[in-house]
Amino acid sequence: LKETYGAQPPIELIRQIINVKDENNGGFFDLKKIGLFKKIQKTQFIAANAPPGGGRSEVTPRLLRHFHLLNLPDLSHTSMKTIFYSIASGFLEGFPGEFAALGDPMVEATLDVYSSIQKALLPTPTKSHYTFNLRDLAKVIQGVLMSEPKFISDMDMMLRLWCHECFRVFRDRLINE
Repeated sequence: LKETYGAQPPIELIRQIINVKDENNGGFFDLKKIGLFKKIQKTQFIAANAPPGGGRSEVTPRLLRHFHLLNLPDLSHTSMKTIFYSIASGFLEGFPGEFAALGDPMVEATLDVYSSIQKALLPTPTKSHYTFNLRDLAKVIQGVLMSEPKFISDMDMMLRLWCHECFRVFRDRLINE
């Protein structure tokens, strides 16, 4: 919600509370008692944000100057494949020999689904739950890891389990309205 001059009232209120340089900051004015300024003391602030979009507003530099910033970039496709392949292949060692070959295609297919969903289904203000992250990818693999060799008799059952986990994690979030 930007005003004519680019100010965002909620962000400016937070900035006013955090900024303690003079007597007109470090708190807020009481709306009922005109002129009464309420000071906020002995308070620390910690915040996290994501890039603007999908209902998320851009944070102003005036507010950001009060924080120490850490940037955590997304993992590369190769890094994600290495991590999840090592987990999946280690798990599949407990299954009969032909299952070992499923590790690489299962992880690659999961990464393809994740990447295409992340690109195609961007969050909007009405669909803010369309934020997909590494946790969703891990949930698919984790769901497959919960299976036991005595219940998975052939590769088709493993494939159906993988499809079920993809549906559970990704499809259940989708809405048409």
